[in-house]
Amino acid sequence: MPRFEMPSEVVAPPSTVADEPGVETSRDAQPSAPVHARPGTRSGFGWRQVVIACVLGAVLGAAVPATLDAVERAAAAARVDTLRAAALDYLTAIADGRAELASEAVPLGGRGAAAPDAVLQAAGRIEAYEVRLVHVDGAVGTAEVRYRVGGSDVYRTLQAEHDATGWRLQTSLAEVVDLAYYEPITRVQIAGVPLGGGAPVLLYPGTYTVDIVSGPIFLSGGDVFVVDGDPHTPTVPYVTAGVVPQISDYATELAMASVAACQTEPGCAVPADARVEPTGAVVRMGMGATMESIDLSVPVAAAVEGGPEWFEVRVRVVLDERGAPVEWLCGKPGELGTDLVPCAA
Repeated sequence: MPRFEMPSEVVAPPSTVADEPGVETSRDAQPSAPVHARPGTRSGFGWRQVVIACVLGAVLGAAVPATLDAVERAAAAARVDTLRAAALDYLTAIADGRAELASEAVPLGGRGAAAPDAVLQAAGRIEAYEVRLVHVDGAVGTAEVRYRVGGSDVYRTLQAEHDATGWRLQTSLAEVVDLAYYEPITRVQIAGVPLGGGAPVLLYPGTYTVDIVSGPIFLSGGDVFVVDGDPHTPTVPYVTAGVVPQISDYATELAMASVAACQTEPGCAVPADARVEPTGAVVRMGMGATMESIDLSVPVAAAVEGGPEWFEVRVRVVLDERGAPVEWLCGKPGELGTDLVPCAA
């Protein structure tokens, strides 16, 4: 019979893993030989850790100047905003009629005194005002502003400086107004506040109307002028002055009496048979050096052959220390010299 041999027992090789969790080992297994590192490998930090450290260092190094740059940009933006606010507050003070507040924000630099708030509040003030552009360079800056006054748009550049207290505007919009102030001929006042005569008066942008004032001899005012806040366009308001009706009527009456007296004398410029009547308004011709008198011109027309002829009669009003008339002197028609005599009643 054939012979069969049982296969020899297969013995498993000893495990190289000792007590590895989750791996069941034979009780009879022998401890594996120690595992040695392969040639060319290093223990500890590898290249991967080195690269990560370098990248992290580069990121942190770049973040520091980026942070500083962001801080500087934020500070610069804050300065721009505060300068814009300062310029807008200044325009708002003028628009609200607060001249004294505007003068505190931007000193007038010894150029004179600003008219009080009442004057600016009585004016047609600026409107549609805005701060268009702000530029800051360290401790100096500019603010480009626009506003509308008197029907026109005005563009100005306000200079500014920064100090420990913040921004200080250096450009004032107040203008020196060149007013002729001659008592008793014209009395210039706005909202009841007299202007001129002493130190220069400064007005902020606005449309102003001169009060109508009636003095002993003259009636002045009613004129409108615009202050635009630009020193390159000087403000020289023209203030008109007319003779008050009572004085004008009386001067005309005296002039007509003087012409009638002249017609009775030989050599008179007005023919004796000419019919004479007043024509035109009585106007001022001049005044005494010390304001002690005022000369008026009374126009008259004489109807003669060939058409009417026009003459002027000078009437001088002598004033007292209060500016009231105390004496009237008249000249002959057509003669504007200084030979005046007491007017015929």
